[in-house]
Amino acid sequence: MAAANVVVAEDDAGIRDLVGVTLESAGHTVESFGAGDDCWERLETGDPPDLVILDVSMPGLDGAGVLDRIRSDTRLCSLPVVFLSGHDRDSDIVSDIEGRIEDYVHKPFSPGDLNDCVARLV
Repeated sequence: MAAANVVVAEDDAGIRDLVGVTLESAGHTVESFGAGDDCWERLETGDPPDLVILDVSMPGLDGAGVLDRIRSDTRLCSLPVVFLSGHDRDSDIVSDIEGRIEDYVHKPFSPGDLNDCVARLV
């Protein structure tokens, strides 16, 4: 498995830390943000990462809003995006974005499932 540069936006600090530790222990580099606005600022101004993991529900710019911006930006539109959420996969929120993301990881998640997902996409 190749090491990847991963950008994560998750408003829950405990989950954000768990995602970071999980991916870093697998050899990935992780940049974490607690808000969609901060994540978007990083994506808009920095080098594109290899993968983006977004929480669906965040205050301010939510995961769907960040995804909309990624998909409409010519420099970022091909980035693989994974949604991380406690919403069921068949919820309206998830079904609205399903065709525009590469994968979906349900919270609570197992570290192995998250690492498997990232390994498939990078």
